[in-house]
Amino acid sequence: MLGLLPALLVIAQAEAADPPRDLSNLEVALTRHTRERYVADLEEIQRRGVLRVLTRNSSATYFVAKGAQRGFQYELAQAFAKKLGVRLAIVVPPTRDALIEALLSGEGDMIAAGMSKTPARSEKVNFTAPLFNAKRVFVTHRHTIKQVQSPEDLAQFEIHLNFRSTTFANMKAAERLAGLPFRLLDVQGDAEMEEMLQRVSAGVYEATVADLSLVQLSQAAGAQVEPRLELGTPRPKAWALHPAASKLTEAARAFVKKHKTSGLIRMMYARYFKAGSRFAARARDLEYRADADGALSPYDELFKEAGRETGIDWRLLAAVAYSESRFNPKAKSRWGAVGLMQVLPNTAKRVGITKMLMRPRFNILAGARYLRRLARIFEQAGVERRQQMRFALAAYNAGIGHIFDARLLAEQTGRDRNRWFKHVEEALKLKQDRKWHEKTKYGYARASETVKYVSKIQSRYDVYVRYVPLDEGDRPELGAEGD
Repeated sequence: MLGLLPALLVIAQAEAADPPRDLSNLEVALTRHTRERYVADLEEIQRRGVLRVLTRNSSATYFVAKGAQRGFQYELAQAFAKKLGVRLAIVVPPTRDALIEALLSGEGDMIAAGMSKTPARSEKVNFTAPLFNAKRVFVTHRHTIKQVQSPEDLAQFEIHLNFRSTTFANMKAAERLAGLPFRLLDVQGDAEMEEMLQRVSAGVYEATVADLSLVQLSQAAGAQVEPRLELGTPRPKAWALHPAASKLTEAARAFVKKHKTSGLIRMMYARYFKAGSRFAARARDLEYRADADGALSPYDELFKEAGRETGIDWRLLAAVAYSESRFNPKAKSRWGAVGLMQVLPNTAKRVGITKMLMRPRFNILAGARYLRRLARIFEQAGVERRQQMRFALAAYNAGIGHIFDARLLAEQTGRDRNRWFKHVEEALKLKQDRKWHEKTKYGYARASETVKYVSKIQSRYDVYVRYVPLDEGDRPELGAEGD
């Protein structure tokens, strides 16, 4: 929601200035933190204000559905990050095999990906207690005529597996039990269990090995697969942490222990693994999921159009619209803001949109023009490029007067007036306290709302950048980085 903006003089000055330089290369400026490598324990994570979680894209772990991040592992990790008082950043390595390597090299702080806890892996990383235990089963097409009653019968099949996963160990154990050689074929690349089940259903693979819960979900989604034989004992699925992060490990273990008792883990498991669950249905709907090359929203082309006009990365505009309205073009606030971008009619008029504000095209364009104008103001105020958009987002939510107040408070309290996270955002919180806001020009501010707003858009933009690359037509000639 846009705040009321009494700082008309500042805006008028921006309107009279030259158009702002291109802002489309925000991907580089705003997501630099996602490419940093460092090993951090709890204290450093809380200082940085972000928990980086390594995971994989699947209906069982993490996915992006019509602009929103979802998944069993994601929601639990989000709750853990909230407990630590930091925001969550999701990092998806190119393959499941790369998860532990990525953790040890400092690309993330924790693995939350349905990883099986094994003695060999426990020598490399720290594990929490299991979130749940998964039965492992041999799977074929539903209409396979070959009979499977014992491990010896598995020798009839070509069995596709990832040789670097625990499913390979399952099959080698069954092979020893059968006393017969099995025809095992390695699956290269980053195929998840649900993808291999789809290939069995389509007849591409004759057989595979998967967790029973995923087989049941795939069946509910229409896959023609059937579990034939249980293999070994259930596998414990746990979070993994860097061996140098002892305090973070302790905190994660305490979190899992508490919420296995509280019922949160059981509730989340039912939400995503119960066949009839709405969340499970959406997780399986590949057209619904952006991580399966789907669209972020029904309005992507309009965001791109506004991005081309304003020079703002259209994925950032989509992140703003999701935060403002959940992509609801009919949304209205009690403050009078309307539409996808929750724009006030007077604000729309100032950026040249005088009618049809409720139509998605004009509403998105009004919000984009206004956000560009705010960014220009902070550019003129000497804020570096990486920070300009964060300040602009804060002003979009709270009003520019409050953000200028907060920059002054930051300077007065020994913080950096030109950095948002951990500096101006903390100064803005002071405006919730009478002894501080009475000393400012624009008074009390709903600071906590604005702080969360900027953080959530930053996190959502990180995700959108990862899953939806810019088309060449939406990527102007890149200039100097500027920071």
